[in-house]
Amino acid sequence: MFGKSLNLARRHFSNDVLKRTHLFKYHKETLKGKMVPFAGYEMPVLYPEGIIKEHLFCRESVGLFDVSHMGQVRIVGKDALKFLEHFTVADLQSLGKGKATLSLIMNEKGGINDDCIITKVEDDSFFVVINAGCKDKDLEYMRTIKGSGDWKNKDISINYNEDNSLIAVQGPNAQKLLDQIIGTDLSSMDFMTSQELKYKDKIIRVSRCGYTGEDGFEVSVPESLILTFAEELGHAKNNEGNKVATWVGLGARDTLRLEAGLCLYGHELNEDISPIEAVLGWTISKRRKEQGGFLGYETVKKHLEQGVKQKRSGFMVEGPPAREGAKIQTKDGVQVGHVTSGAPSPSLKKNVGQAYINVPHNKLETQLEVVIREKPYPLTVKKMPFVPSRYYKKP
Repeated sequence: MFGKSLNLARRHFSNDVLKRTHLFKYHKETLKGKMVPFAGYEMPVLYPEGIIKEHLFCRESVGLFDVSHMGQVRIVGKDALKFLEHFTVADLQSLGKGKATLSLIMNEKGGINDDCIITKVEDDSFFVVINAGCKDKDLEYMRTIKGSGDWKNKDISINYNEDNSLIAVQGPNAQKLLDQIIGTDLSSMDFMTSQELKYKDKIIRVSRCGYTGEDGFEVSVPESLILTFAEELGHAKNNEGNKVATWVGLGARDTLRLEAGLCLYGHELNEDISPIEAVLGWTISKRRKEQGGFLGYETVKKHLEQGVKQKRSGFMVEGPPAREGAKIQTKDGVQVGHVTSGAPSPSLKKNVGQAYINVPHNKLETQLEVVIREKPYPLTVKKMPFVPSRYYKKP
């Protein structure tokens, strides 16, 4: 049933020698995770409990994810803000210190090179998290821009951090768990904020964000402390003596983000898809829509003014799960779209997915068909997220 989630790891498979996160041995030998190639790394796709239990435990309590394969980048200097605004859609002028924003790394034709989270640490210092499968090309892209034209004379420094691990702690009990482990009270942190804290006398960065639709955090931890941190998270017990958290692999990470209606680069996003087609226009502020100043702006402006031919859409299908590449058609057989991601929803016990569907067939509740193994099955366009988001709002 979850074969596609097990195979998703091969999308960014590289022929190079696979890298390993600092917790590789812990995942494989202690947690008995099934390791697979993903984005140039050997990563756990699932643990002995299996995808469904991992998924539901995250929705009910806490899921732990090793996302250390993702890129952690510091961009600093008095020209760092203008530099980032040149190739992303982010409005960093209006972003407050300690606040984070989802943004898009753009190319000149208006497509998306990657999505990322940008945190303003100071007016001249930014913490950027980029996708694992894109980080090498992203870093090369940034450095190429920095070395071209007037940028080469600007005060900009790009620093990639391979020493820190990144652990996502996601779910309704995530804050309680981190409060217990770190010895703090994170209730004053709003969603999409970030701060540096002390853990065993070392600096860690705690960001309230995530990829599951739940409340949660991503914690950047020095290599010297990561095994201790991981063990404390995994061994924590509640008042009844039951475990609070479980480790979650790539398989359930994919079903969780699908239920939350979130994009996966290489599926819903690529270098030929614009933010408007991807229904991510909300990541572009009014100032940036009006003034532009970022690569690909002319295409984005055109799409805002004239509309687009296709849009990212959610769907439910009656029948087997619809997988990436499956053709979507009208009831008389005219193709109007294609599936980008699909899987069974453990929370809803229905088969859900995302697709690009031609306008106006993307209208909610439109009845279409998806072709699976040469047989058409009923498909209904649905609103996302499929499972309501529970992002934290401080009192």
